[in-house]
Amino acid sequence: MGRLRTEEVRRLLRYLSERLEDSERLAEIEDALRDEYAEEFLREPDLLVYFPEQTVEIVVTGAKRQLRIISHALLRMVQRGISQTSVAKLFRRFVEFYSTSEQVIVTGPYTIFGRIGSKLITLRADVDLALDESGEAHAVTVLMGRGDESETTAVGPV
Repeated sequence: MGRLRTEEVRRLLRYLSERLEDSERLAEIEDALRDEYAEEFLREPDLLVYFPEQTVEIVVTGAKRQLRIISHALLRMVQRGISQTSVAKLFRRFVEFYSTSEQVIVTGPYTIFGRIGSKLITLRADVDLALDESGEAHAVTVLMGRGDESETTAVGPV
């Protein structure tokens, strides 16, 4: 059980008010976001519908990568005031790090620690397609939150 901070509730409501025309539904969501069980409410599939998966294409050293931001990650980004552009920049730095150190990004999980402005964040990226040599797109699913420090790449400020 856990409450959300006031600024988190405001960000989420601002985002939702731009996507919801039903004022009654928005009021129901607002009540749930201000409730003591708000953290649990954030996991509800009915809420995640308003945070559609997004895909950002990133090109680094001629190779295309598709950064797929899943619904729950988008919700957490909105909640914490982190833009899609900032996440894409952080991921680009991760790819550039691997490229300049002549390492290959292979399929599997990665934890990326970085800084977006003054905020420290953790991205958990799950690379599920990595065809570097053929120039095919990398499909990467990004999750926001904490992770352990095994298999970690730290990148600097965005």
